[in-house]
Amino acid sequence: MVVRDLRHSSAERQLAARRRTIRRARRGPDAGCGLFMTLVPGTDRIDSERLLLRRITRDDYDFFARLHAMPEVVRYIMNGQPRSAEESRVWVERVAMYERVNLGLLAVVRKSDGRLIGRCGLSELVVDANAAPGTIPRGWFQRAQAPAGTQLLDTPDLGYTFDPASWGHGYATEAARCVFDYARANLGWRRIVSVIHPDNVRSLRVAERSGLRRDGQVEIMAQVMEQYVWPIREDTT
Repeated sequence: MVVRDLRHSSAERQLAARRRTIRRARRGPDAGCGLFMTLVPGTDRIDSERLLLRRITRDDYDFFARLHAMPEVVRYIMNGQPRSAEESRVWVERVAMYERVNLGLLAVVRKSDGRLIGRCGLSELVVDANAAPGTIPRGWFQRAQAPAGTQLLDTPDLGYTFDPASWGHGYATEAARCVFDYARANLGWRRIVSVIHPDNVRSLRVAERSGLRRDGQVEIMAQVMEQYVWPIREDTT
C-alpha cells in the first residue's frame, strides 16, 4: 500500500511539472500566435500503429504547398480558399519555429513507406464564455482576435487535414485518436473539441467513429460550425 501511494504521488508530481512547463511555454513572447503545444518539451514524435506524428520542418514545404492549394482539401478549413505558394511558405516557417512558438500541428507520416500524408494536432480556440442563452457563441482561433474585454473559455481544437490520396483508410481517425490520447495523458486539458463544418461529411464521420459528443455550435469567421467534445474523464484531468 505504501509503495502504491508513493508511485501515485510521483506520477502526480511528474504531471504537475509537465503542466508548469507547458504553462510557461504558453506565456512566452509568441503566446498569442494561435498555436497550442501538442508535444511536451523534449518530445519530438508520437506513434500509433500505422502512423508517426512528428514536428513539421521546412523540408515539408513542398508537401504542404501542394496540400493547401487543393480546393477539395481546404473547402471546409481556413477561409475555404486555396493558399498561394508564398502563403504556405509563411505557414511552414511559422509552425517550424518550435523554439519560439508553441507547437500546434504535427506532420503525419505513414510508417509503411515513410510518406508524409497530412497534419494533425491541437490549435488554439477560444470561445465567448458569456454568450446569451439561446444564441450561438462566437469563437476565435487566436485569442488576440477576440474583442477586448470578452471573457474567454480555452477549448483547444483538435484538427486534421490529409492528402486526398490517403483518404478512406482511417488515417485521420487514427491520428486524431493518437493526439487525443497523448494530450489527455500529458497535457492536462479539461476540455478538447473538434469544430467541424456541417457539410464536411468526412470529418463528421471521424468524430462519430472516435466517440465524440456533439455539443452545440460555435460561430467562427462568420461560419457556424458544429462543435464536438472529446471524451475526457474527470478522473484523468
